[in-house]
Amino acid sequence: MLGLWGGLLDLVYPRVCLVCHEETDAGPARHLCWECARKIRYQSHEAYCSRCGRDIPGPHADAFVCAACRAHPPGFDLARSAAHFEGPARDLVHALKYHHASYVVPDLADLLEACHSRHYAAEPVDLICPVPLHPARLREREYNQSALLGQELARRTGIPCIPDLLVRTRDTPTQTHLGADARRANVRGAFEVHSVLSDWVEGRTVLLLDDVMTTGATLSEASHALRAAGAVRILALTVARD
Repeated sequence: MLGLWGGLLDLVYPRVCLVCHEETDAGPARHLCWECARKIRYQSHEAYCSRCGRDIPGPHADAFVCAACRAHPPGFDLARSAAHFEGPARDLVHALKYHHASYVVPDLADLLEACHSRHYAAEPVDLICPVPLHPARLREREYNQSALLGQELARRTGIPCIPDLLVRTRDTPTQTHLGADARRANVRGAFEVHSVLSDWVEGRTVLLLDDVMTTGATLSEASHALRAAGAVRILALTVARD
């Protein structure tokens, strides 16, 4: 029934691509046309850091750990991202994050689902944990974009998502213009596991989910909180890598 109504609405109000603003027939509830979707530059995962997943120029036949992960081992076991944070991928994330465009969640979840299938399908993941916003930021934005993505990925994979598992204890300044060292200092001690939900973590493998990864400082610090609560393995997954 929902598909029928969606089709009728598309006839009356044709969907347009969020990037080029042309009509799109890319599929139900999708807001990126095929031409713009082709412009997404995916993480190659041919030569990359085996720990954080960052693309590395040039061929590497053996497993390789990047200098950043060697200097500051992250709290997560593995991190993988679907695309580079540029072009249509960046436009979709910004629309969701800053312009109340929650309707692009299916488009972004397509990227997450593909990345999860490529890298983590064989992992016995117990639960999905979105990176939380501080309550003040949540009131301002009205929703946590990572939680929306986590719930959609949960619907597709059957892995339970617990949006409130992690709590952000400090309203940290934006990381956007900070270097790697400043980012680590900015988020240090900023997360803890919700006391009522801690039983969900102990002995479990957690899929930690966020929209964008830059240095990995936020994901690493969130992972430390999960590890302190008893998580045995933490796999980070993001839509894009900056």
